[in-house]
Amino acid sequence: MGTVALLAERLRVEERLLQQAFAAFGWEAQLWDPNEITIPLQETAEPLPAVSLDRERATSEATALAALLAARGGTVVNRPATTRLLADRLALLRHLIIAGIPTPPTVVAFGEAATLRAIASLGYPVYLKSLVVDPTMPVAYVEDPDAAEALVEHRRVLGDERAVLVQKAVAQPDAVRRLIIVGADLLAVVRGRGGEMPLVLEDPDSWQALAMALVSRLGSGVYAVDVVETAAGPVVVSAENLVHFRALAEYGLPVAERIAAFVIEQAHQEQAERGGTA
Repeated sequence: MGTVALLAERLRVEERLLQQAFAAFGWEAQLWDPNEITIPLQETAEPLPAVSLDRERATSEATALAALLAARGGTVVNRPATTRLLADRLALLRHLIIAGIPTPPTVVAFGEAATLRAIASLGYPVYLKSLVVDPTMPVAYVEDPDAAEALVEHRRVLGDERAVLVQKAVAQPDAVRRLIIVGADLLAVVRGRGGEMPLVLEDPDSWQALAMALVSRLGSGVYAVDVVETAAGPVVVSAENLVHFRALAEYGLPVAERIAAFVIEQAHQEQAERGGTA
């Protein structure tokens, strides 16, 4: 029997679904709280999981943990390179722009005055985003000059934020489509986020070309990409680790099963490349 570490702070519905899915393949999925993991850099005696699935939001800390686990010979999903792009908004945007994948008009501003000028140049509404994903610095939606001044000052004083991404809001929230990527496949296209806005599953065929272009830049893995439809075509606005999928499972999508199959496939493939067994 194989064993996989679910890197999560707590056991949610999604983790229980994953445990069931891995068990169907003859694997045991164990919860590993990232806050409890220590990794000495000078020696290798510390017991670490051979196969890990990151179940938390991609951050700089998650990127470091994935890199250290992979450096010890472990299989990690998502790969460190993919997690880095999901955690680093600026790096992700640059990758997408280089690949010719449409993104919203975005300005990187350094300092309060520069941020206000960038907002004025793009026109309202805009989003203020930290350069890297930071749970203490959420994305802010800015609709007018008064809100802009207050939010910029608030983020500077309380969060010591100097550099910021100022991104044009190119569509209304109901125009967002969420592309669910598992492995190298587009598993589903979802409109709505649940709650007050019910989920609507759409035909993924028309999104295949964009999904494959995204996979070519981010790599195979388990993540979600938010896209808005504009008059000029689809525009990619964000990407993140796929943490919450219980609503999709309720619609009958085998998300946990597909994730488990991909993780096991990656483990076997990497072990074969190293000449070992998973």
